[in-house]
Amino acid sequence: MFWTASVAAAQDIDLTPLVSSVGLSDTILALEQDPPTPGRDFALGGVRFLHGIEKTLQLRYRHNANFGDLELPVLRLPLPDNPNAAPFYPALVTDLMTGVVADMDAAQTALTGATGDFGVTLDLTRVWFDINENGRADAGETLMSAAGAALGRALPAEQLNSLTIRFDSADAAWLTAYTHLLEAFGHLVLAFDPTDVIAEVNDTIDRMAELRGPDAINQVYLFLSEEDAVDNIAVLYGAMNRPPDVTHIHAMRDNLLAMVAQNRRFWDLVAAEPDNDREWIPGAGQISALGIEMPANTKERWLAVLTDAEDILLGKQLIGHWRMGGKGGVNLAKLLQDPVPVDIVTWVQGHGLIDYMENGPLVDDGNLRLFQEMFRGDALLFMVWLN
Repeated sequence: MFWTASVAAAQDIDLTPLVSSVGLSDTILALEQDPPTPGRDFALGGVRFLHGIEKTLQLRYRHNANFGDLELPVLRLPLPDNPNAAPFYPALVTDLMTGVVADMDAAQTALTGATGDFGVTLDLTRVWFDINENGRADAGETLMSAAGAALGRALPAEQLNSLTIRFDSADAAWLTAYTHLLEAFGHLVLAFDPTDVIAEVNDTIDRMAELRGPDAINQVYLFLSEEDAVDNIAVLYGAMNRPPDVTHIHAMRDNLLAMVAQNRRFWDLVAAEPDNDREWIPGAGQISALGIEMPANTKERWLAVLTDAEDILLGKQLIGHWRMGGKGGVNLAKLLQDPVPVDIVTWVQGHGLIDYMENGPLVDDGNLRLFQEMFRGDALLFMVWLN
Protein backbone atom coordinates (compact mmCIF):
# COMPACT_ATOMS: atom_id res chain seq x y z
CA MET A 1 0.00 0.00 0.00
CA PHE A 2 1.26 3.47 -0.76
CA TRP A 3 -1.57 5.46 0.82
CA THR A 4 -0.15 7.48 3.70
CA ALA A 5 -1.57 9.69 6.44
CA SER A 6 0.26 12.70 4.97
CA VAL A 7 -1.55 12.25 1.66
CA ALA A 8 -4.88 11.70 3.40
CA ALA A 9 -4.42 14.90 5.38
CA ALA A 10 -3.94 17.02 2.27
CA GLN A 11 -6.72 19.39 1.25
CA ASP A 12 -7.21 17.57 -2.07
CA ILE A 13 -6.87 13.80 -2.34
CA ASP A 14 -6.32 12.04 -5.66
CA LEU A 15 -7.92 8.65 -5.14
CA THR A 16 -7.33 7.42 -8.68
CA PRO A 17 -3.85 5.81 -8.30
CA LEU A 18 -4.90 3.71 -5.31
CA VAL A 19 -8.27 2.57 -6.62
CA SER A 20 -7.00 1.77 -10.09
CA SER A 21 -4.02 -0.23 -8.86
CA VAL A 22 -5.31 -2.29 -5.91
CA GLY A 23 -9.08 -2.26 -6.36
CA LEU A 24 -11.90 -1.32 -4.04
CA SER A 25 -11.51 -3.85 -1.23
CA ASP A 26 -7.84 -3.08 -0.59
CA THR A 27 -8.49 0.66 -0.95
CA ILE A 28 -10.95 0.41 1.96
CA LEU A 29 -8.31 -1.33 4.09
CA ALA A 30 -5.77 1.38 3.27
CA LEU A 31 -8.17 4.23 4.01
CA GLU A 32 -9.22 2.70 7.32
CA GLN A 33 -5.61 2.84 8.52
CA ASP A 34 -5.53 6.64 8.29
CA PRO A 35 -6.93 9.09 10.84
CA PRO A 36 -10.32 10.60 9.99
CA THR A 37 -10.38 13.82 7.97
CA PRO A 38 -13.27 15.14 5.90
CA GLY A 39 -11.54 14.10 2.66
CA ARG A 40 -10.61 10.66 3.94
CA ASP A 41 -14.15 10.13 5.25
CA PHE A 42 -15.65 10.98 1.86
CA ALA A 43 -13.15 8.71 0.11
CA LEU A 44 -13.93 5.88 2.54
CA GLY A 45 -17.69 6.35 2.22
CA GLY A 46 -17.48 6.52 -1.56
CA VAL A 47 -15.34 3.40 -1.88
CA ARG A 48 -17.55 1.51 0.58
CA PHE A 49 -20.52 2.45 -1.62
CA LEU A 50 -18.77 1.18 -4.75
CA HIS A 51 -17.55 -1.96 -3.00
CA GLY A 52 -21.14 -2.68 -1.97
CA ILE A 53 -22.11 -2.62 -5.64
CA GLU A 54 -19.06 -4.75 -6.48
CA LYS A 55 -20.14 -7.41 -3.96
CA THR A 56 -23.57 -7.72 -5.60
CA LEU A 57 -21.90 -8.23 -8.98
CA GLN A 58 -19.56 -10.86 -7.52
CA LEU A 59 -22.38 -12.85 -5.94
CA ARG A 60 -24.47 -12.65 -9.09
CA TYR A 61 -21.47 -13.71 -11.23
CA ARG A 62 -20.80 -16.74 -9.05
CA HIS A 63 -24.28 -18.00 -9.89
CA ASN A 64 -24.88 -16.42 -13.33
CA ALA A 65 -27.80 -14.50 -11.85
CA ASN A 66 -28.76 -12.16 -14.71
CA PHE A 67 -32.41 -11.48 -13.77
CA GLY A 68 -33.51 -11.00 -17.37
CA ASP A 69 -34.99 -7.57 -18.09
CA LEU A 70 -35.74 -6.53 -14.50
CA GLU A 71 -35.14 -2.76 -14.43
CA LEU A 72 -34.41 -2.64 -10.70
CA PRO A 73 -31.57 -0.96 -8.76
CA VAL A 74 -28.39 -3.06 -8.53
CA LEU A 75 -30.07 -6.07 -10.18
CA ARG A 76 -30.16 -4.39 -13.60
CA LEU A 77 -26.39 -3.91 -13.92
CA PRO A 78 -24.92 -5.94 -16.80
CA LEU A 79 -22.91 -9.03 -15.99
CA PRO A 80 -20.44 -11.11 -18.07
CA ASP A 81 -21.24 -14.79 -18.49
CA ASN A 82 -19.63 -17.20 -16.04
CA PRO A 83 -18.91 -20.54 -17.76
CA ASN A 84 -18.21 -22.22 -14.39
CA ALA A 85 -21.08 -20.81 -12.37
CA ALA A 86 -22.44 -22.49 -9.26
CA PRO A 87 -26.17 -23.31 -9.26
CA PHE A 88 -28.65 -20.55 -8.51
CA TYR A 89 -30.21 -20.84 -5.04
CA PRO A 90 -33.53 -19.36 -3.82
CA ALA A 91 -32.05 -17.16 -1.08
CA LEU A 92 -29.68 -15.37 -3.48
CA VAL A 93 -31.84 -12.25 -3.84
CA THR A 94 -32.27 -12.01 -0.07
CA ASP A 95 -28.52 -12.41 0.44
CA LEU A 96 -27.87 -9.69 -2.15
CA MET A 97 -30.20 -7.22 -0.45
CA THR A 98 -28.94 -8.04 3.05
CA GLY A 99 -25.48 -7.10 1.81
CA VAL A 100 -26.72 -3.91 0.14
CA VAL A 101 -28.40 -2.74 3.36
CA ALA A 102 -25.26 -3.38 5.43
CA ASP A 103 -22.89 -1.81 2.90
CA MET A 104 -24.98 1.31 2.37
CA ASP A 105 -25.23 1.77 6.13
CA ALA A 106 -21.43 1.46 6.42
CA ALA A 107 -20.98 4.06 3.68
CA GLN A 108 -23.34 6.44 5.50
CA THR A 109 -21.32 6.08 8.70
CA ALA A 110 -18.14 7.21 6.96
CA LEU A 111 -19.87 10.04 5.09
CA THR A 112 -21.05 11.71 8.31
CA GLY A 113 -17.53 13.09 8.70
CA ALA A 114 -17.32 14.42 5.12
CA THR A 115 -18.15 18.06 5.86
CA GLY A 116 -16.43 21.39 5.37
CA ASP A 117 -13.80 22.27 2.77
CA PHE A 118 -12.19 19.27 1.07
CA GLY A 119 -11.73 17.79 -2.39
CA VAL A 120 -11.39 14.18 -3.56
CA THR A 121 -10.59 13.62 -7.22
CA LEU A 122 -11.29 10.36 -9.01
CA ASP A 123 -11.13 9.34 -12.64
CA LEU A 124 -14.29 7.27 -12.94
CA THR A 125 -12.96 5.44 -15.99
CA ARG A 126 -10.16 3.96 -13.81
CA VAL A 127 -12.55 2.42 -11.28
CA TRP A 128 -13.07 -1.32 -11.70
CA PHE A 129 -15.15 -4.04 -10.11
CA ASP A 130 -13.42 -7.37 -9.46
CA ILE A 131 -16.48 -9.26 -10.70
CA ASN A 132 -14.74 -12.61 -11.22
CA GLU A 133 -12.69 -12.16 -8.01
CA ASN A 134 -9.31 -12.85 -9.62
CA GLY A 135 -7.67 -9.73 -8.20
CA ARG A 136 -7.14 -7.88 -11.46
CA ALA A 137 -9.10 -5.62 -13.80
CA ASP A 138 -10.35 -7.65 -16.75
CA ALA A 139 -12.35 -6.62 -19.79
CA GLY A 140 -15.92 -5.70 -18.92
CA GLU A 141 -15.15 -4.97 -15.26
CA THR A 142 -14.81 -1.18 -15.32
CA LEU A 143 -17.34 1.16 -13.77
CA MET A 144 -18.05 2.49 -17.25
CA SER A 145 -18.86 -1.04 -18.44
CA ALA A 146 -21.50 -1.26 -15.73
CA ALA A 147 -22.86 2.28 -15.92
CA GLY A 148 -21.73 3.28 -19.40
CA ALA A 149 -24.88 2.00 -21.06
CA ALA A 150 -26.84 4.71 -19.30
CA LEU A 151 -24.16 7.39 -19.35
CA GLY A 152 -23.13 6.68 -22.92
CA ARG A 153 -26.25 8.33 -24.27
CA ALA A 154 -25.34 11.56 -22.53
CA LEU A 155 -21.53 11.66 -22.67
CA PRO A 156 -19.14 12.38 -25.53
CA ALA A 157 -17.17 9.27 -26.53
CA GLU A 158 -13.86 10.70 -25.31
CA GLN A 159 -15.24 11.10 -21.77
CA LEU A 160 -15.92 7.40 -21.55
CA ASN A 161 -12.11 6.99 -21.53
CA SER A 162 -11.18 9.79 -19.12
CA LEU A 163 -13.58 11.40 -16.68
CA THR A 164 -12.10 13.01 -13.57
CA ILE A 165 -14.49 14.43 -10.99
CA ARG A 166 -13.54 16.59 -7.99
CA PHE A 167 -15.96 15.59 -5.24
CA ASP A 168 -16.64 17.95 -2.33
CA SER A 169 -18.96 18.32 0.67
CA ALA A 170 -22.03 18.86 -1.53
CA ASP A 171 -21.31 15.57 -3.26
CA ALA A 172 -21.09 13.90 0.16
CA ALA A 173 -24.73 14.91 0.71
CA TRP A 174 -25.63 13.62 -2.77
CA LEU A 175 -23.89 10.28 -2.15
CA THR A 176 -25.49 9.97 1.28
CA ALA A 177 -28.88 10.45 -0.37
CA TYR A 178 -28.04 7.72 -2.88
CA THR A 179 -27.02 5.27 -0.16
CA HIS A 180 -30.37 5.90 1.54
CA LEU A 181 -32.18 5.23 -1.74
CA LEU A 182 -30.43 1.89 -2.29
CA GLU A 183 -30.85 0.92 1.36
CA ALA A 184 -34.57 1.70 1.09
CA PHE A 185 -34.82 -0.62 -1.92
CA GLY A 186 -32.97 -3.32 0.00
CA HIS A 187 -35.37 -3.05 2.93
CA LEU A 188 -38.36 -3.23 0.56
CA VAL A 189 -37.13 -6.52 -0.90
CA LEU A 190 -36.34 -7.90 2.56
CA ALA A 191 -39.78 -6.88 3.83
CA PHE A 192 -41.31 -9.21 1.23
CA ASP A 193 -38.54 -11.84 1.42
CA PRO A 194 -38.95 -13.76 -1.87
CA THR A 195 -36.87 -16.83 -0.91
CA ASP A 196 -39.75 -19.26 -0.36
CA VAL A 197 -41.65 -18.03 -3.42
CA ILE A 198 -38.57 -18.38 -5.64
CA ALA A 199 -38.16 -21.95 -4.38
CA GLU A 200 -41.83 -22.71 -5.11
CA VAL A 201 -41.69 -21.21 -8.62
CA ASN A 202 -38.44 -23.02 -9.49
CA ASP A 203 -39.82 -26.30 -8.18
CA THR A 204 -42.92 -25.85 -10.34
CA ILE A 205 -40.77 -25.14 -13.42
CA ASP A 206 -38.75 -28.32 -12.82
CA ARG A 207 -41.81 -30.49 -12.21
CA MET A 208 -43.61 -29.23 -15.31
CA ALA A 209 -40.48 -29.76 -17.42
CA GLU A 210 -40.36 -33.34 -16.18
CA LEU A 211 -44.05 -33.87 -16.97
CA ARG A 212 -43.88 -32.53 -20.52
CA GLY A 213 -40.71 -34.47 -21.37
CA PRO A 214 -37.84 -33.57 -23.74
CA ASP A 215 -39.88 -33.78 -26.96
CA ALA A 216 -42.60 -31.27 -26.03
CA ILE A 217 -43.36 -28.52 -28.55
CA ASN A 218 -43.09 -24.95 -27.25
CA GLN A 219 -46.45 -23.22 -27.61
CA VAL A 220 -47.42 -19.59 -27.14
CA TYR A 221 -50.64 -18.92 -25.26
CA LEU A 222 -52.06 -15.38 -25.46
CA PHE A 223 -49.31 -12.98 -24.33
CA LEU A 224 -47.26 -15.59 -22.45
CA SER A 225 -44.41 -15.78 -24.97
CA GLU A 226 -41.63 -15.03 -22.50
CA GLU A 227 -41.30 -17.69 -19.81
CA ASP A 228 -38.83 -15.63 -17.75
CA ALA A 229 -41.23 -12.68 -17.63
CA VAL A 230 -44.09 -14.92 -16.47
CA ASP A 231 -41.90 -16.47 -13.78
CA ASN A 232 -40.71 -13.05 -12.59
CA ILE A 233 -44.31 -11.88 -12.28
CA ALA A 234 -45.17 -15.03 -10.34
CA VAL A 235 -42.32 -14.39 -7.90
CA LEU A 236 -43.19 -10.71 -7.49
CA TYR A 237 -46.89 -11.35 -6.96
CA GLY A 238 -46.31 -14.32 -4.66
CA ALA A 239 -43.84 -12.46 -2.45
CA MET A 240 -45.81 -9.22 -2.14
CA ASN A 241 -49.11 -10.97 -1.47
CA ARG A 242 -47.80 -12.12 1.92
CA PRO A 243 -47.59 -10.24 5.25
CA PRO A 244 -44.52 -7.97 5.07
CA ASP A 245 -41.91 -7.56 7.79
CA VAL A 246 -42.93 -4.34 9.57
CA THR A 247 -39.39 -3.49 10.70
CA HIS A 248 -38.10 -3.48 7.13
CA ILE A 249 -41.08 -1.43 5.89
CA HIS A 250 -40.41 1.22 8.55
CA ALA A 251 -36.70 1.22 7.66
CA MET A 252 -37.57 1.69 3.99
CA ARG A 253 -39.78 4.67 4.83
CA ASP A 254 -37.14 6.25 7.08
CA ASN A 255 -34.44 5.86 4.43
CA LEU A 256 -36.63 7.46 1.77
CA LEU A 257 -37.29 10.43 4.05
CA ALA A 258 -33.55 10.70 4.78
CA MET A 259 -32.87 10.61 1.03
CA VAL A 260 -35.12 13.65 0.52
CA ALA A 261 -33.47 15.52 3.42
CA GLN A 262 -29.96 14.84 2.10
CA ASN A 263 -31.03 15.87 -1.40
CA ARG A 264 -32.19 19.24 -0.07
CA ARG A 265 -28.91 19.57 1.82
CA PHE A 266 -27.01 18.86 -1.40
CA TRP A 267 -28.73 21.66 -3.29
CA ASP A 268 -28.15 24.12 -0.41
CA LEU A 269 -24.43 23.27 -0.37
CA VAL A 270 -24.13 23.53 -4.16
CA ALA A 271 -25.70 26.99 -4.10
CA ALA A 272 -23.03 28.15 -1.63
CA GLU A 273 -20.05 26.87 -3.63
CA PRO A 274 -17.69 29.57 -4.97
CA ASP A 275 -15.79 27.30 -7.38
CA ASN A 276 -16.46 25.58 -10.70
CA ASP A 277 -13.98 22.71 -10.63
CA ARG A 278 -14.76 19.38 -12.34
CA GLU A 279 -18.23 19.27 -10.84
CA TRP A 280 -20.32 16.10 -10.52
CA ILE A 281 -23.74 17.75 -10.48
CA PRO A 282 -23.45 21.48 -11.27
CA GLY A 283 -25.32 24.29 -9.60
CA ALA A 284 -26.06 27.70 -11.04
CA GLY A 285 -22.99 29.07 -12.83
CA GLN A 286 -21.21 25.72 -12.81
CA ILE A 287 -20.50 23.17 -15.53
CA SER A 288 -20.45 19.42 -14.96
CA ALA A 289 -17.25 17.54 -15.74
CA LEU A 290 -19.54 15.19 -17.65
CA GLY A 291 -20.17 17.97 -20.14
CA ILE A 292 -23.87 18.02 -19.22
CA GLU A 293 -25.51 21.39 -18.71
CA MET A 294 -28.42 21.69 -16.32
CA PRO A 295 -31.42 23.91 -17.08
CA ALA A 296 -31.56 26.96 -14.80
CA ASN A 297 -34.52 25.75 -12.75
CA THR A 298 -33.42 22.11 -12.30
CA LYS A 299 -33.12 22.52 -8.53
CA GLU A 300 -36.61 23.94 -8.07
CA ARG A 301 -38.36 21.40 -10.27
CA TRP A 302 -36.53 18.38 -8.86
CA LEU A 303 -37.10 19.45 -5.26
CA ALA A 304 -40.80 19.91 -6.07
CA VAL A 305 -40.90 16.26 -7.20
CA LEU A 306 -39.16 15.18 -3.98
CA THR A 307 -41.51 17.30 -1.87
CA ASP A 308 -44.46 15.46 -3.40
CA ALA A 309 -42.78 12.17 -2.53
CA GLU A 310 -42.12 13.34 1.02
CA ASP A 311 -45.71 14.54 1.42
CA ILE A 312 -46.98 11.11 0.33
CA LEU A 313 -44.67 9.35 2.80
CA LEU A 314 -45.87 11.64 5.61
CA GLY A 315 -49.55 11.44 4.68
CA LYS A 316 -49.80 15.15 3.81
CA GLN A 317 -50.98 14.25 0.32
CA LEU A 318 -53.07 11.21 -0.50
CA ILE A 319 -52.84 8.76 -3.40
CA GLY A 320 -56.05 8.88 -5.41
CA HIS A 321 -58.30 5.84 -5.75
CA TRP A 322 -60.91 5.54 -8.48
CA ARG A 323 -63.73 4.85 -6.04
CA MET A 324 -63.14 8.11 -4.17
CA GLY A 325 -64.12 10.30 -7.11
CA GLY A 326 -61.36 12.82 -6.52
CA LYS A 327 -62.49 13.54 -2.96
CA GLY A 328 -59.77 11.56 -1.22
CA GLY A 329 -57.53 8.53 -1.40
CA VAL A 330 -55.02 6.29 0.35
CA ASN A 331 -52.93 7.64 3.22
CA LEU A 332 -49.60 5.95 2.49
CA ALA A 333 -48.16 7.01 5.86
CA LYS A 334 -50.80 4.90 7.64
CA LEU A 335 -50.24 1.99 5.26
CA LEU A 336 -46.48 2.04 5.86
CA GLN A 337 -46.97 2.29 9.62
CA ASP A 338 -49.24 -0.77 9.68
CA PRO A 339 -48.52 -2.58 6.38
CA VAL A 340 -50.58 -5.37 4.86
CA PRO A 341 -49.99 -7.78 1.96
CA VAL A 342 -50.14 -6.23 -1.51
CA ASP A 343 -53.27 -7.87 -2.90
CA ILE A 344 -53.78 -6.32 -6.33
CA VAL A 345 -57.40 -7.51 -6.67
CA THR A 346 -58.64 -6.16 -3.34
CA TRP A 347 -56.52 -3.01 -3.64
CA VAL A 348 -58.03 -2.14 -7.01
CA GLN A 349 -61.54 -3.04 -5.80
CA GLY A 350 -60.95 -1.04 -2.61
CA HIS A 351 -61.69 -3.60 0.10
CA GLY A 352 -58.00 -4.17 0.87
CA LEU A 353 -57.30 -0.45 1.35
CA ILE A 354 -60.49 0.85 2.94
CA ASP A 355 -58.89 1.18 6.40
CA TYR A 356 -56.27 3.50 4.91
CA MET A 357 -58.58 5.74 2.88
CA GLU A 358 -59.63 9.22 3.92
CA ASN A 359 -60.69 12.58 2.57
CA GLY A 360 -57.98 15.12 1.86
CA PRO A 361 -55.69 16.69 -0.75
CA LEU A 362 -54.52 14.41 -3.54
CA VAL A 363 -51.07 14.32 -5.08
CA ASP A 364 -51.00 14.81 -8.85
CA ASP A 365 -48.35 14.40 -11.53
CA GLY A 366 -47.95 18.12 -12.21
CA ASN A 367 -44.46 18.55 -10.75
CA LEU A 368 -43.22 15.30 -12.25
CA ARG A 369 -44.63 16.29 -15.63
CA LEU A 370 -42.84 19.64 -15.52
CA PHE A 371 -39.57 17.88 -14.70
CA GLN A 372 -40.06 15.40 -17.55
CA GLU A 373 -40.85 18.19 -19.99
CA MET A 374 -37.67 20.02 -18.98
CA PHE A 375 -35.47 17.03 -19.90
CA ARG A 376 -37.70 15.58 -22.61
CA GLY A 377 -36.58 12.03 -23.49
CA ASP A 378 -33.72 12.00 -20.95
CA ALA A 379 -35.87 12.60 -17.85
CA LEU A 380 -35.32 9.08 -16.47
CA LEU A 381 -31.54 9.39 -16.86
CA PHE A 382 -31.53 12.66 -14.94
CA MET A 383 -33.82 11.23 -12.25
CA VAL A 384 -31.32 8.40 -11.67
CA TRP A 385 -28.43 10.89 -11.65
CA LEU A 386 -30.07 13.35 -9.26
CA ASN A 387 -31.74 10.62 -7.15
